[in-house]
Amino acid sequence: MARYILIDNGTGYIFGDSADINGGIFTGSPVETAKALDESIGEHGRSYEEVGKGALAFDETGYHVYRADIGDSEVISNIHDGQDQEMIDAVTSDCAYVTTIRCRPRF
Repeated sequence: MARYILIDNGTGYIFGDSADINGGIFTGSPVETAKALDESIGEHGRSYEEVGKGALAFDETGYHVYRADIGDSEVISNIHDGQDQEMIDAVTSDCAYVTTIRCRPRF
């Protein structure tokens, strides 16, 4: 089971960790994890598209997804403060980049 950490494109903050979405562990693909995270914070009806690492403009809604487990080990402990710069730096340097997800509202 993969553990994904999602960093918001606009703020650079950690917005979600699949180890704790709605108080439980979420298992699914990166896109499914982004959708579950959004729904947990009241964002419904978005569409999701995996794109390349540099594909999002600074003002586009989306997530940069990192994998926090390598083999049988957790690289990063549970996230307590998504704005903690040391934790953000640890995610981006110690975890494996997986994908970037563009989020668009459905009309």
